[in-house]
Amino acid sequence: MQPPPCLDEEAFAKLLRIGGPQFARNMVDLFLDYAPTKLAAAQTAERTGDWQGVVDAMHPLRTCAGHVGAAAVRALAMEIEGLAPLGDAQAVALRLSALEEALAEIKPRLLEKRAAL
Repeated sequence: MQPPPCLDEEAFAKLLRIGGPQFARNMVDLFLDYAPTKLAAAQTAERTGDWQGVVDAMHPLRTCAGHVGAAAVRALAMEIEGLAPLGDAQAVALRLSALEEALAEIKPRLLEKRAAL
């Protein structure tokens, strides 16, 4: 199975169609502010074995990532959300690390898209 692209251009285009450039800029800003806090919350929860805390952090991140077209972030958040209830600390920690990398990768792409609006 192919990993999802970093940026889902169709999802980003839909965001523009729904609300226009200012709305899209606001959603990108919201995502870029919100995602690191949710990642940190999930990492803290994982370290303490609070699996519901991991789920609670990943669920809204998955949704927000989908809105701005952060496809890889969305896919990882969804995967982590499904793994957390199983209590597999190693698997969750590995995916959280991959999520951190995916966030670092998508940030400049979203900033570029935002600047072009």
